[in-house]
Amino acid sequence: MVLPVDMFVQVRALIRVSDSSRIARMFDTAVRVGEVAARVRDAAADLAAVSRASSGWSAAERASALAAVASGQAALAEARAHLLVADRDAGDTVRPGDRSFEAAHARASRAGIGEATRQVRQADALVSMPVVAAGVREGSVPLPHLDALARVAATASPQVASVLRTPDTQQAVLAMARTRSAPDFARALARFVATQDPAGVQGEHDRQYRERFFTLSAQPDGVFLKGRLDRVAGESLRVALDAMGQFGDQTRSPGQASADALTMLAEKACAGTGPRAGVGGSGEGDATGPGAGGAAGAGGSGSVGRPHVSLLVSAETVAELIAHERAGADVVAPPITLPWGTVAPATLEDGTPVAMSELARVLCQADLTRIVMSAEGVPLDVGRTRRLFSTAQRRAVVVRDGQCVWNGCEQHASRCEVHHVRWWGRDAGPTSVANAALLCRFHHSEVHRLHMSIERLAKPPGWVLRQQGIAAAGGAGRGGLGDVLNGGVGGDGGEPGGLQPMRYVFRDTRGLTVNAPDGYQPGR
Repeated sequence: MVLPVDMFVQVRALIRVSDSSRIARMFDTAVRVGEVAARVRDAAADLAAVSRASSGWSAAERASALAAVASGQAALAEARAHLLVADRDAGDTVRPGDRSFEAAHARASRAGIGEATRQVRQADALVSMPVVAAGVREGSVPLPHLDALARVAATASPQVASVLRTPDTQQAVLAMARTRSAPDFARALARFVATQDPAGVQGEHDRQYRERFFTLSAQPDGVFLKGRLDRVAGESLRVALDAMGQFGDQTRSPGQASADALTMLAEKACAGTGPRAGVGGSGEGDATGPGAGGAAGAGGSGSVGRPHVSLLVSAETVAELIAHERAGADVVAPPITLPWGTVAPATLEDGTPVAMSELARVLCQADLTRIVMSAEGVPLDVGRTRRLFSTAQRRAVVVRDGQCVWNGCEQHASRCEVHHVRWWGRDAGPTSVANAALLCRFHHSEVHRLHMSIERLAKPPGWVLRQQGIAAAGGAGRGGLGDVLNGGVGGDGGEPGGLQPMRYVFRDTRGLTVNAPDGYQPGR
């Protein structure tokens, strides 16, 4: 900051006349800030000038200069942090039309709202976490690590944010930053937050699930795809695409290879030979898949090394899930809002935390790998789950239920999952056709989220009345037992022929009916 000579004289004269020490302090501070800013600018200009000849430097000289640049960036980030927080607290930089302080900073810096928001997040983290700020100054917390921490702190619940700001947690964060790359550091922070706030993980999954979409638009110049999935669904798609074995090389880019993998996956699904074909609990169309003629009780197609999604989950987390499900039976009104214990979350293979409702849904029906971990995080045992419905069991359930059994839902059986009517964990229900029901993904998630109980009606709705009408008309039909199974083909008052699908009643934790077939009356 350079003051004109006449302004300098005027200010000094004002100080002498008013004898105001406050104005003197303000002037001296402005001079010091200006001097420091000038020195920083001049030093950066000198470094830029000499760096133009860095092609002739040794590796050690370049490394030393790069370390100096990183140190300078860290110091400037801390200085900017205190200036931004002071700016925001003063409230004198937001003008009419600015939606927020971030918008005002974006306008003044011309950095754009995204970069301005990132800088303000970093400022909050540096000012509120002095231990981390010291780590940034000394270089043990690189700026990408700081950015990951700032993002977590800005989006975490108040409870988790306060825990992050404690000295002990800051020291732990510092230790992680010293030994981990930026992506590993971000994943470790995500697991820490998931441990402290399982409800937050559940809420984030629910938000991602609500915002899911997929569009396929056929245009004259090709078919365009656009979509968004939650992390678990996205991992399933990634694993399925990787299983196609299509990777970029000299003849095609990675994006082209991924497009080829998606096409191959669709072709295999249409042919009934996809990676999930022939597997109970995963879909129809498995009669032509590999291993379709296997034993009725087999848990899959018989293919070796069939790709599937793996969840890493501790025994303590499963125990907490089961305890929460059982405690939900005593809750008087859904949705279940019981507090979760601070247990480590289930994760995908890359460390992404998985919401408890997704873990419950997957454990109910999915074909997954069980990986038992030691306290040190070392895999001790890998085995097959016994929750899986076999191919023969699924076929029988499909024939019996026909579609999603939620009354009013018409999702085809090929898009449904097999649910344990008496839950495997909560109710110790068996994996059997009698204890199975088809549910689409949405209603399957809702049953687990709201802890619903399900009753299969002994006979389709109106069956008793139809049989009474048939008897009054002079007989039970022409085909004996077959007519009874088919709903009275010979004279049931206009009911179409064919097997009448079973119907189900869904109740909440108070025993009140949430969903039932039309005409349902208890006891009829």
